[in-house]
Amino acid sequence: MMFCWGANSHGQLGLGYHSELIERPQQVDSLPFEAETVLSIGCGGGHTLVSDDKGDLYGTGWNNRGQLGLGHTEDVRRFTLVGRFHFQLITCGWDVSGGITVDGDLYLWGSNVWQQVPTGGDKFVPTPTKLSLPAGSRAKKVCFGLRHTCVLLECGKLLLLGKSKWIQKETTLQTVAHAGIEFYNLELAEKITDVASGENHLVVRLENGSIICIGDNKFGQSANGADLNVCKREIVKLDSGWSHSGYLTKGGQVYLWGRNNYGQLGCGAEPVDEPALLDLESNVTEFCLGSQHGLALTAAAATDGLFTWGWNEHGNCGTGGTDNVLTPTKLEGIRRVTKIAAGAGFCCVLVKKA
Repeated sequence: MMFCWGANSHGQLGLGYHSELIERPQQVDSLPFEAETVLSIGCGGGHTLVSDDKGDLYGTGWNNRGQLGLGHTEDVRRFTLVGRFHFQLITCGWDVSGGITVDGDLYLWGSNVWQQVPTGGDKFVPTPTKLSLPAGSRAKKVCFGLRHTCVLLECGKLLLLGKSKWIQKETTLQTVAHAGIEFYNLELAEKITDVASGENHLVVRLENGSIICIGDNKFGQSANGADLNVCKREIVKLDSGWSHSGYLTKGGQVYLWGRNNYGQLGCGAEPVDEPALLDLESNVTEFCLGSQHGLALTAAAATDGLFTWGWNEHGNCGTGGTDNVLTPTKLEGIRRVTKIAAGAGFCCVLVKKA
């Protein structure tokens, strides 16, 4: 089963209708896929994509730039089959999407206004299009900012596409030309093992275990390039909202930093100078960050271990109102959660059937 809540102005929740807010989790009916078969969920500015173990891709919601990959630019209100691509990882940006296949091939589609989906002068790419990577490289991860695309290669290099002036002020970028496309290679002393992207900043995990941020630091989201893992915690996941970021440790702890005016860090709404530990009742097994809010799944998932916090204008914290949620709050009644995802003001989770 799938439950969704929050902004549904483009039909991104797959409920069959539009609404500015859904204040509590709603079960999505008439799913064209089995929730148990889902490999990856991506939530963007107003669209949702799902890939399953059969290789099929489904999408719903905002489609003004072809970000659903359906070959047109009309919104859809229910999950619709896009095609069979065998994506093991799906990622959604504001109005752009990407997928990585089981073979490490990268596909991009959606908005190309800033050449973040490089196909010449086209303003949008309405179908998933394979991108040729330099030197036959395989893609490990893809993520998006507001006007840029980041591609982490299995070899530990990070390539950028699109508008990247915000990062050129902070570090060295080497231009790499391939197949008529100019990639920007982020040059760092260590190999990169993971990356997450905010609106105009990057969070990077290096091979030596360091976590550094590069880019806009207006709200403390880049911490002036300092190592955010000085305690050398073993990090298993990075994620980022527009202007706040975080990581999950192997021990089940989540640390968050950056903008906190809506309670994005889960510790009130005051500025925070260093990564703040998310205070939860038990160890975290998964977390994700939306544009200005967050979701965490704890080890007590079988007994309602799903928590939300942060900006809540569209009911995207699922608490039954629109007041911002300043500390992690448990969502009652949703059990056996297996996957979680958050977009720009909405959330989706998958649960096992009883």
